[in-house]
Amino acid sequence: MNIFLAEWKKSHRNHFHSKMVYFSLFIWPVLLFATAYFSVKPFDTSNSSPLAKWMDPKQISFFLLTGYIGYVFFWSLVQSAWQMSWERQNGTLELIFLTPASRVWMMYCRAGANLIEGVWMFTMFSILIALFLNDRPIPPVENIVFAFMILCISAVVWGGCLNTIFLFSRDASILFTILEEPMQFFAGVRIPVAVLPLWGKVLAALFPLTYVLQIFRSLLMDSKNIINVLPELGLLASLLIILVGISYVLVRKAEKHAKRTGNMVLF
Repeated sequence: MNIFLAEWKKSHRNHFHSKMVYFSLFIWPVLLFATAYFSVKPFDTSNSSPLAKWMDPKQISFFLLTGYIGYVFFWSLVQSAWQMSWERQNGTLELIFLTPASRVWMMYCRAGANLIEGVWMFTMFSILIALFLNDRPIPPVENIVFAFMILCISAVVWGGCLNTIFLFSRDASILFTILEEPMQFFAGVRIPVAVLPLWGKVLAALFPLTYVLQIFRSLLMDSKNIINVLPELGLLASLLIILVGISYVLVRKAEKHAKRTGNMVLF
């Protein structure tokens, strides 16, 4: 808990220190949501439209809203990991290596701390929009709690793994590019994964966000209970375990590399 609080304070002082930062945290995802919504609106969204085969056209706004909630959670931690390069330039990254605390635990605490700061404003906006639309019954409270719990845990594991990669890499900015638009497209943020071709579904299966959104929408849009989403939960849990395993392997390998060569850059 002390590590988490320390990372939260550091993150708040370094990255969330002005009103313009909070304004950008609000306006950027709102513009993304509005762009996606009005891109779909001109097309046929009646029950006779091709879209009706994959989802209820009346729930397009809620579909996009849930998609962008998940995307903002995951993308905010991609940005957090990318900020590791700034710490490397400022010479403060070495403090992570000097601490007696577990490097892996620090990376996950950092992800959790940045998640809180990065998503709360858009989450509040999404809740208000969902209440304003009022075009469907409110899902059970336990579904809402469980859905957001799954979203938060998955995002933190995802962010912790990315933090580990950026920690030991001199320049992993290519991941910043790869994980922006492709994740938004293939993970089902704007369109159902079911409409993608086979190769697109294979790419979608690589993103934890894909399974998170399936569970999130099943619980909130379809009002399914937890038992009904167990298959997706199993796939998601397997992928998250792999990400945690990658984090531990990278840390151990990088520490051995640093002891042998004196260089903290693994790749």
